[in-house]
Amino acid sequence: MVTAPLCKICSAETVRHLYRSQRYGFQVGRCTGCGSTFVLDKINESELKDMYSDDSSFERFSNMMDNEKVSKRHLDALHLLKQLLPSGTISPRIFDVGAGSGYFLNQAREFGFEVYGSELSDAAICSAHRRYNITLSPLPLEQELRTDFFDVVTMWGLIEHVLDPLSIIKQAFRLLRCGGFLYIYTPVWCFYDDIGLGLAQYCGWTRLLDRRITLAHLQLFSTEAMRKTLAAIGFELCRMEVVCEYNLPVTAYLESLGVPARVRNGLATALDQLIDRGLFFRNNMRVFCRKPLA
Repeated sequence: MVTAPLCKICSAETVRHLYRSQRYGFQVGRCTGCGSTFVLDKINESELKDMYSDDSSFERFSNMMDNEKVSKRHLDALHLLKQLLPSGTISPRIFDVGAGSGYFLNQAREFGFEVYGSELSDAAICSAHRRYNITLSPLPLEQELRTDFFDVVTMWGLIEHVLDPLSIIKQAFRLLRCGGFLYIYTPVWCFYDDIGLGLAQYCGWTRLLDRRITLAHLQLFSTEAMRKTLAAIGFELCRMEVVCEYNLPVTAYLESLGVPARVRNGLATALDQLIDRGLFFRNNMRVFCRKPLA
């Protein structure tokens, strides 16, 4: 056990060291209180902003995310959110935190939502305006002044990236009106990671985990950590699912793992079939929760 740093999710002191990343050099630990897994080293916020502001890298990533599976995922969430909102709600206000290129907000606008969002990446803000004529706020969420204003706040693949995920979720609670909904989509620790951790601890080989916990993915929530976090902030959990879903083309994941190009496409085809049937690693969670009525 180590007593510093404290768990960034629940502030417990019982953080256990797990491994040292071969690729990145940082230490990774797990809170024995809530089960969240995260980078122990102090990460510089300005370095993160620089990483997300590279125009060419962002465009390449956005193009890969603009695919049929992600689009369906967005629409399924919007359908359910519309069902959860009180009947007769006209033009509900939705705020997407870390809105990227604005792809989801564009779908939400077509779905009848009044759309808002924020982004700290200059490349993303420019892309959202150019692609969809959506204006994103460059301000940190704590500087958003519209308290108790939004019907829905969404976080697609966000909280694994930020230095202080607890603060982000608290700010979402503030922005929501009473009875409003928060939707979170984020990676969850799964059996794939158990395999990677076993290899890391047995022989020091961290290649599998270096795909999951990176300078971009600073933490992975467990379902228990998510439940405890939402309850502590004041949210009512409506629905939580752990799902087998992958946002990028499988070939991109295989390439990052060092799979040779000559076998990549064939292997990706086989894995796609398993994923489509829900027979591969359940690597993401989606969460719907509500700010209680006053």
